[in-house]
Amino acid sequence: TKVKPDDVRSFNVKFKEPSIVIFREVSEEKEEQLPQNLANLLSNCGGETSVQTSAMETKSISDGRHSGISSQELPGKGDLVAIDAEFVCVQAEQSNITYSGSKEIVSEARNALARLSIIDCRTNEVIVDDYVLPKEPVVDCLTRFSGIRESDLDPSTSPHHLVTPKEAYMKVRLLMERGCIFVGHGLSQDFRVINICIPPHQIIDTAVIYHQPNQRYISLRYLTNYVLGRDMQQEVHDSIEDSRAAYELYMKALILKNEKKFDEYLMMLYNHGHSTQFKLGVDEDSNF
Repeated sequence: TKVKPDDVRSFNVKFKEPSIVIFREVSEEKEEQLPQNLANLLSNCGGETSVQTSAMETKSISDGRHSGISSQELPGKGDLVAIDAEFVCVQAEQSNITYSGSKEIVSEARNALARLSIIDCRTNEVIVDDYVLPKEPVVDCLTRFSGIRESDLDPSTSPHHLVTPKEAYMKVRLLMERGCIFVGHGLSQDFRVINICIPPHQIIDTAVIYHQPNQRYISLRYLTNYVLGRDMQQEVHDSIEDSRAAYELYMKALILKNEKKFDEYLMMLYNHGHSTQFKLGVDEDSNF
């Protein structure tokens, strides 16, 4: 999107956050070294963290209740946690129709985190289920896809544990620094909206696992229907259900790979999908 120089230099608190970006010239002859504090953080992943474990203990904006988990119960290095996030729209797409009849996007739609759910796969217990109050006004709750309703994010009426975006971010960051491995479906989008960068070796994405090169990516609902033999989310999304389904899909993939059947199963999955145009409907004969 083209912007004017004045727009770049201006600061509008309604939709901009102050950031500092530092560029410096690096000699090609000299190997670049990571800052010591960052190098220590990466090398000690799963050990000492820069985020206090108290970040998991938050006070709800809506009713003042506290929610959290003790540091002794927190998952650590190598432990799997299933994660899913739901979003709302804080900026609608703006577009024009050109004289040729084509669509020209003036500004893209922008989403914000509205719910974060994390399950400790060791115990199958939900350790985070927070509704998140965006900093910007919500223009569309995207209820059909997110399951979020306007009242869920209203501090005066929400029955849920309502937190700030920063509090939700710090919980994810704490688990990342402790060395947890995140299991989910389509996690790149989730982490992008949360605004956090997770090391690739700490991500297990079932959208990538159940994908053939040069083929479409398969939705979580379709995979759950075909692989696990059950339908989900008849009306709206639920992030706890989504995170549990992603973990079950990952475990199913491990079983199939150990049995040397995964590649054949994946081919059958795509053949079935193409024959049904990836429309839903539990077929008991489709699974092994």
